[in-house]
Amino acid sequence: MLTLKKKPVTIYFEELKYLMYQKMAEEQGSKAAELIRNAMDEYLVNHASNHGSLNDWEPVSLGGLKDGGDWKNGDYCDEMLGASF
Repeated sequence: MLTLKKKPVTIYFEELKYLMYQKMAEEQGSKAAELIRNAMDEYLVNHASNHGSLNDWEPVSLGGLKDGGDWKNGDYCDEMLGASF
């Protein structure tokens, strides 16, 4: 089974909605972040069917890489993602 690395993301919620997620998570013995990740996964299942599976997705064009570089083969990865990737 393929294990994907998690990417930290900052999102802004209305405070009341976030409090609702926190309350629901507490009732389920979970964390709000887990409920939000599950909601995002559910959204993809229900709305991304026209786009194939995540495994089929290609990186978005960077508008032409210098020197004919190739994003998929690792050219410019350090520049775009940082050395930690």
